[in-house]
Amino acid sequence: MSYRFFTQSTPNNGKIMLDGEQARHAIQVMRFGEGDQIVLFDGSGTEYVALIDQVEKRRLWLSIKSQRVAPRGIKANITLAVALPKGDRQKVLVEKLVELGVERLIPLKSNRSVAVANQKVVQRLQKQVVEASKQCGRNRLMKIEGETTLGGLSEMLEASVLKLIADPYQGQAILDVAAKCLAEMPAEIVVAIGPEGGFDDEENLLSQELGFQPVRLGPSILRVETAAVAIAAILGIGLETGQAESGELEV
Repeated sequence: MSYRFFTQSTPNNGKIMLDGEQARHAIQVMRFGEGDQIVLFDGSGTEYVALIDQVEKRRLWLSIKSQRVAPRGIKANITLAVALPKGDRQKVLVEKLVELGVERLIPLKSNRSVAVANQKVVQRLQKQVVEASKQCGRNRLMKIEGETTLGGLSEMLEASVLKLIADPYQGQAILDVAAKCLAEMPAEIVVAIGPEGGFDDEENLLSQELGFQPVRLGPSILRVETAAVAIAAILGIGLETGQAESGELEV
């Protein structure tokens, strides 16, 4: 079994260093020593197979045996803008979106939001991205942006982006939207997901003015993280495995 660790160090003459929390885990928890082999990934898509040359108290020095670019992502560029749930449900949300290949997560500030994504929260979510990537084999980190509103989100996006908004009561079924995306393959798909109380009337009206298209996920009212995971799975896995020439979605 190969154990994976995230590094921000740059290779130099076939050598690379692992430090910080990642080194502490390798040395104190996993008990790795000289001569052991591990896998490092840098978050941009490159991974390294490396041998431990030297163990210090808080650092590892390694020799690179091989390296390759292996993003292990999906073809679709999916962004989810989500009104974060409370507590440990945020960890579940991040973990599953990383596994499903979402490109970036943007915390969304809504009039009915129950959690605030301040700088400390964003930093914690970024650490969870690293841990989830280590586990699932993903080599390109999902980006976590700063918190914004619907209006701010729209200003961030290019004109070519397909903008969707989750609505439990109206709009196209998500499978129909995914099938259309499979045929047209937009450059980026952005989906806004509101808090459990839903977007209020003012925000729903604003979303229409900003060009967000409502999509339905089914007859049940889903929790925030459930809706996000369902959307990521249907759009991401569907566009990855579907047949573009037939316009059919495999689910």
